[in-house]
Amino acid sequence: MGYNIKKDSELNQLPLLWLSLAAVPCRSVGIASPRPVLHTRPMLKPIFLLITLLVTLALSPFVAAQESTLSANKQLFIQQAQAWVSGQEQVSPSQISIAAMDRRLKVPICAESFSFSFPYPSSTQTLRAQCLASGWQAFVGVSIFRQAKGFVFVRDMDAGDSPNANDLRPTVVGRPVKGLVDNLQTLEKHSLRTAVTAGEVLNSRHLVETATVFELRRDMLAEEIIGPTDIRRVTRGLPMTSSSQRFPARLLDEAIAARDLRAGQLLSRSDLRIKHRVVTSTATLTHGQKLSPENTAIRDYYGKLPRDVLQSMADIKQMEAIRTIRTGQLLRASDLRAAALVKKGDSVKLTVGAGLLNITVTLVALESGKQGEQITMLNPESNEQVRGIVTGPGQASGL
Repeated sequence: MGYNIKKDSELNQLPLLWLSLAAVPCRSVGIASPRPVLHTRPMLKPIFLLITLLVTLALSPFVAAQESTLSANKQLFIQQAQAWVSGQEQVSPSQISIAAMDRRLKVPICAESFSFSFPYPSSTQTLRAQCLASGWQAFVGVSIFRQAKGFVFVRDMDAGDSPNANDLRPTVVGRPVKGLVDNLQTLEKHSLRTAVTAGEVLNSRHLVETATVFELRRDMLAEEIIGPTDIRRVTRGLPMTSSSQRFPARLLDEAIAARDLRAGQLLSRSDLRIKHRVVTSTATLTHGQKLSPENTAIRDYYGKLPRDVLQSMADIKQMEAIRTIRTGQLLRASDLRAAALVKKGDSVKLTVGAGLLNITVTLVALESGKQGEQITMLNPESNEQVRGIVTGPGQASGL
């Protein structure tokens, strides 16, 4: 007779140990007994995992004790290494980092203190550690963080404030800080990008370059002259201003408002009509008429200037109009051309010679010519034609 096999519902109610026994191969007792059969094959895997977990939990105190011992050894090793490097390099142990945290580095118990040395004379980045009693040795990395001078804020400050020497005091930073500001000249033309609190170390990320812009003190109407009392200089972070708002103060000299403006707004170039001194016509100029102080003058002009506008009376010398120009109109280079200094039929004084010996004769121009051009002239006494170069109004020199 074999074991009585209970139904599955009853089997699920057996204690865990009884389930493990039920997984044992069963054999029928008889003359023609069949081959062994695993009645509970699906139960083997979870039972095996359970046994493994129980064994791990049972051994965990011993493993933890061993790891704790290794951690203590490694901590002692790191402390001794920092102390030795501190003495060698004259820095605080807090400024020294020993690369010994890798779990693969096994530090044994050393009956005596560990022995240290720099294996490479030109480098302090590698440390040789030895336990002379056991013959153990290892090479570990070393990082030394030199102290740096910086500044800390002595009071809370808001974004947009411009800190100065009175808002900061010197400090020493024991660890490397990226962007550490060590010179107060860096504060020039800079303001705070973000708010800061007292005791915070000054860093370049706190600062933003500033620009001087101009704020209107009062409402203004279009065409009003903007005087010095109508504006105030203010400092703003560069990202908070536009390129049109950043202009030199001289542009405000006797500028007028291009449109109605509100008090408190930052002025831009488009808000201004700038005063310029330009050449204008004082009389109507006709085609071919020469320009002179009698028909032109320098006057004030507000607004945007054409690129080729004339701004000096020297620009009109020996020039003539190529079209009709109305009175009071801006004179532009495109409205003018070089005037002919000699016209056909004019009398021309031709000077011939060199040095102290010069001969001047009066001839008749057979063609018109501008400054520097060659023209043909006629000697009325001999009917001889002569070539010369125009040097001025009614004047020429021989070739």
